[in-house]
Formats: sequence, C-alpha cells, structure tokens
Amino acid sequence: MEQYLAFIVGKPLEEIVPASTPMVVTQQEKATLLATITARKVADFTGMVPHSLSHWTLPPSFTHPRPSPAVSKLLKCPLCHEGIKDPKTLPCLHSFCQKCLEKNEFDSPHKLRCEVCKSPYDGVKNLAAGVFIDSLSRSLINTVKDANKVKCEGCDEENAAMHCADCGQNLGPGCVASHRRLKMSASHQLIPVHDALKGQAEVKRVPRCQKHIGMEIDSYCKTCTEAICAKCGIEKHPKHDFCPLSQVTDPLQDQIAGYTISITKREEEARKAVDTLDGTINQIEERQSTTEKEIATLFASIHAATDARHAAVLQEMQDKGDQLRKTAIQEKGEAESAKAEFRGFHSFTAGLLAQGTPLEIAGTHKMVRA
Repeated sequence: MEQYLAFIVGKPLEEIVPASTPMVVTQQEKATLLATITARKVADFTGMVPHSLSHWTLPPSFTHPRPSPAVSKLLKCPLCHEGIKDPKTLPCLHSFCQKCLEKNEFDSPHKLRCEVCKSPYDGVKNLAAGVFIDSLSRSLINTVKDANKVKCEGCDEENAAMHCADCGQNLGPGCVASHRRLKMSASHQLIPVHDALKGQAEVKRVPRCQKHIGMEIDSYCKTCTEAICAKCGIEKHPKHDFCPLSQVTDPLQDQIAGYTISITKREEEARKAVDTLDGTINQIEERQSTTEKEIATLFASIHAATDARHAAVLQEMQDKGDQLRKTAIQEKGEAESAKAEFRGFHSFTAGLLAQGTPLEIAGTHKMVRA
C-alpha cells in the first residue's frame, strides 16, 4: 500500500503522514487551560462551574433548562439514543446505559467494542460507574423561570417547594417529607426552589457511596486509583494505600488537564493528517482518472492499428487465393485435355491390339512409340 501511494502521489508515505512526536505538557499550558475553562464558565455545561469536587454555586443559567447541544450529545446513550440511565464508562471514556451494555454483551459476548470508537472492552462487570455523567445529568434540572410553575417531579401534582441537590429533583411538600424519611435520601441537601432559580444557594453536594447507603465518599485508594467510602476501604481495600479525597484533587486535575492538552495536540495532528490524506485521495482519484483515459486512448489506437492490419492481411490472403485458384483452374483444364487424349489413345491401342492386322500393327508401332 505504501509503495502504491508513493507511486500515485510521487511521495513516500512518511512525507504524507509524518510520525507523531512525543507530547510535552508544561505547567504553563495547564494553567492556561484551567484559566480558559474558568473564564468561559464551562459554557457547554450550561454555566455550572465546579469549584472543587464537592462545592459549586447554582448560576443564573439554572433558570434555562435547555442544555447545550454538546451536553445533550454527551448525556445521550449511543446504543438506545435516549438519556443515559445508570451510566457506565468504558476505558475509552464513552458512556452508555448499563442495561444497553448488558444487552450488547448478551447478544455479542465475544465482540465487545465501543459503539462510538470501536475500542474493545472486557465486560460490563469490569467497568467503572459513570459518576461524572450521572452527576451532570442530575444537575440539569427540568424547570422554568417562574418558580410558581415548577411541578413536583415525584408526583407531578404539587408545585415544587424544594430542590434536592443530590438527586437533582424538584419536590413538592408531600414528596419532600417522603424524601427525608427514606434512608437512602435522608442525608440529601434540600434547598428552596426560589433560591435555586435565583442562583443564590451555595450547594454542598456530598458524594455518596452507591453500595453503602448514606456513607460519604471521602477517601482515595492509591493502590486501586479509586474513590471510596470508609466501609469500602474496610471491606474491599484492606492494607491499601489511602489518602483523603481532597488531597488528590489538584494533582488529578493537573493530570486530566495534561491529558486534555495532549489530546488537543493529537487531535490537531489527526486533523492535519486527515487534510493531507484528503489531498492524497484527490490526487489518487485524479491520477486514476487520467490513467484510465490514457489507457482507453492507447487501446483505441491499438484496436485501430489491429483492425487495419487485419483488413490488409485478409486482402492479401484473398489476392493470393484468387491467383492460386486461377492457376489451379488453368492446370485443371490442361489435365482434362491430357486425360481426353490419353483416353483416346487407350481406345485406339486397345482396338488395334484386338483387331489390327500384322501390317496395321507394324505400321502404327513407330507412331505409338513416339
């Protein structure tokens, strides 16, 4: 393939797509990236700017429930094309509904690949929960600007009075009471809907463990590189290296910023490679079209020369055939005359031998010998 491209384009492949160089991300680049994100208020995420892992302020854009196209695409499952439920994130960082992945694994257990980028993965049970996607989807609150018209999302009958910062739901008085009685939501933070709509509420959102109800995720297992609660540390991570979750926020943020910058550079390289290969493909197509025309012209001339030679050979054969036929006809006439003479001589001699007198035989002997 490389030789074919070099032949068509007139360049070696390494000149068409240069090899990638190692990415070096500086602290200045990281700082610039974080400053840019903070200044833009992360517009793609409807203005909600994280200040740390557990605190942020609901901005005025809370009053506009419609998320940006980028967020809508991020929160849509590529398999069912609906909002992601119980998100699971693949190693390639694309997220899907857990049930969609389980169905996909049941249908094709030996061909597990990401629907978006076709990267392979081992199975649903080995995947991490899509914490970011889940948090983001619950943060996009379906509401309207007028707080008096916000309906309870629990019963859809009462007007909402409170907003749950953990569930992302607007709740009426009756559902608020039920929410507080349930063990799994008793510790959730509830704030007035009016304050949430005005962007005046300082929300402390506490990450909770899905396995141990009510337990706060406040530790980080360095051995497993996983955020956990205290009970998870006792049950699943004995003798592992732990630290408070807050201690790893900055270094992990730096790593993610570095990954983002590196991927941005890789994306630019890929874009340039795509542009270059688009040009290469166009050159190949143009060269192919030109070559096809040249081949057609060449074979047309070959056919014309062949047809002319064919006609000349046929004519030559016909001329020689006519001449040979004429000669053969002439020789045939001469042979027929000789044949008649020989037949007459044969009849004469036969009659002479049968009925001739000695004098006749002697008189014709000299003539016969001649």
